[in-house]
Amino acid sequence: MSASKVPVSILGVSGFAGSELARLVADHDSLSLVGVAADRWQGSKLGERVRVPASVGKLLVAPMSDAITVARQSEVALLATPAEVSAKLAPELLAHGVRVVDLSGAFRLEDPAAYPRWYGFDHPAPELLAEAHYGLPEVASASTRTGGAKDARLIANPGCYATAAILALAPLVEAGAIDPGSMYVDGKSGVSGAGRKVEERLLFMEVDENLSAYRVGNHQHTPEIEQALSRAGRARASVTFVPHLLPVRRGLLVTAFARLSGAVPPAQIEALFRRAYAPADLVEVRAPEDVTLAQVAYTPYARLGVRADAERGSVVVTSALDNLLKGAASQALQNLCAMIGAPPLSPH
Repeated sequence: MSASKVPVSILGVSGFAGSELARLVADHDSLSLVGVAADRWQGSKLGERVRVPASVGKLLVAPMSDAITVARQSEVALLATPAEVSAKLAPELLAHGVRVVDLSGAFRLEDPAAYPRWYGFDHPAPELLAEAHYGLPEVASASTRTGGAKDARLIANPGCYATAAILALAPLVEAGAIDPGSMYVDGKSGVSGAGRKVEERLLFMEVDENLSAYRVGNHQHTPEIEQALSRAGRARASVTFVPHLLPVRRGLLVTAFARLSGAVPPAQIEALFRRAYAPADLVEVRAPEDVTLAQVAYTPYARLGVRADAERGSVVVTSALDNLLKGAASQALQNLCAMIGAPPLSPH
């Protein structure tokens, strides 16, 4: 291993997001993948499961019972584990001096009382919730941590729907351009968003040529979206969010609706978005009709389209991304690189 490379471990490598993480870390010039763990693949060589360079493919997948031992070889651990697992692993890793980027929802919400309702468990480390940096790189106002990701010990990687929705609405709430209580988000995601697990509703015969809403009024990304937008707009935000399951492998598209406040003329709304995301290499602003799953699938980009309706006093924003990349693994890589001061994308 080159002395200039930062050693990284991945816990939960057998999931869809974990597998993408392995590929991305292995291909990054500033990172060295030194350990992986997952019960499902334990004992296998990583290269038998994920397409990675031969040198990394020789790594044996350890069981999760050895997760701390595996992670202690690294400077940064990427947790692609369920929220309740991450909530227990992260404090122990931090105690051993290992920094953490967590892809679950374990550290996204600042209020520990929200976890029983939205995640189904009492948080075992509530003292870390205020410390965790909410890592949406293109919307710095979504986090309350001074200094952002740089030098953070713990980064909460945003959820896939939350990423798309916040990107769609943050410029509007930051500018006071909409009524923060008037936001509605319609989300549609591919089947991989549910993770690599067997459920009747995810079977081919249930999903193919079908479309269905799920977790209506009870999706865990709802409070995450509201929290980030409340921070960005410095006023309480209320969002009605309904997710849907699409019969596609990957990709996510949300359509957000809100009522204009009159603070920004409708003719200037698109320019507002272009200014907001001009510094962002991985966010593109296009016409709403050009925001499609095909344009973002298998890429680290998010694509947005916005249109204000002066006659009705409303605005519509479409936002698309790959749920496994910008909605999970490649965004985690952005956060990891910001944490350690490395380039976010490998030059080759």
